[in-house]
Amino acid sequence: MDVSLGELPTAPPREVDRLEAHPLPGRPGVRVVGEVTLDTRRVWREALRLLMRQEGTPLHMELSELAFIDVAGVTDLVTAARSRPEAHIVVHRPPPQLTRVLDIFWPGTDGIEVAP
Repeated sequence: MDVSLGELPTAPPREVDRLEAHPLPGRPGVRVVGEVTLDTRRVWREALRLLMRQEGTPLHMELSELAFIDVAGVTDLVTAARSRPEAHIVVHRPPPQLTRVLDIFWPGTDGIEVAP
């Protein structure tokens, strides 16, 4: 059966993903809200730079309002943690895929703790 391109179903246009990062009040860390995808990679990396520039340890990442993170975003997190081995990053309430990706590709990664 021949089908012309005009007859193929199409997905509705997707809204551009959003991502916001804010310093945590009262302790070294950042709160990240939104989704980490290709479209928000620049903001995610800037949030990680902000985190890694802070003094003290542990460094906290509040991710309870992060709806999604792709594999590249988790890779950025691991790279950031490895860039400053003396810093301990505590990731609070991340989306489930972050933990799964860490367990699959970087099991037992030093420097990153996932807190429920």
